[in-house]
Amino acid sequence: MNKSAPTAVKPAERRNNEVRDLQGLHILIVEDEWMLAGDLARYFSKMGAVVLGPVATVEQASKHTDEAEAAILDVNLNGRRVFPIADELMRRGVPFVFFSGDEDIVIPERLRYASSLRKSSDTQAVFDALFPAETSASKGGRVSEPSDDVFSLLPKLRLAARLLLGDVEASDRLVERTLEQAIGEIDKRRSGSSTEDWLNGIMRNIVRARGANLLH
Repeated sequence: MNKSAPTAVKPAERRNNEVRDLQGLHILIVEDEWMLAGDLARYFSKMGAVVLGPVATVEQASKHTDEAEAAILDVNLNGRRVFPIADELMRRGVPFVFFSGDEDIVIPERLRYASSLRKSSDTQAVFDALFPAETSASKGGRVSEPSDDVFSLLPKLRLAARLLLGDVEASDRLVERTLEQAIGEIDKRRSGSSTEDWLNGIMRNIVRARGANLLH
């Protein structure tokens, strides 16, 4: 199936209290349709993010994987698959979403934990996929099934820490302390809570108690 014609990303309106601070966050945009790439770049730039690219080839994208802290990946880059870039981001623990205009491309099983969006999705959908809102019973949301696959949550934890502290090294220390504390408090975990919500709760408590110390 041929790639769909370029479709501009629909503008997304968000209430002020819904917009998270992405100041200084490095987001890699890999997209070979220039209208889409430009719309995504402008949207995330306005939110304070540092946009890497946009780039349209695997070779160009590979130059930015070491710096990226989140990524939006067009699956089909003029006939080439973006999966080598996704593999490298997965290895580094960097969260990403797939962005595709093709219906017949099969995502490798190892990468299916990442969200996959159609190019008809608006910018808010892309934002929500990269930075999913916390779900909890107290907010009236459906609690996700508990998971013990902490490895698959590391990209989200690293990104959450980055958004909380704004410093890469401090964010890594925060993730380490979160996991260390989680090991020590495994018996205190509330029944029915998801692993992601549980770890995020520990992380926020650490920031409230020792946030400034993590920056040194």
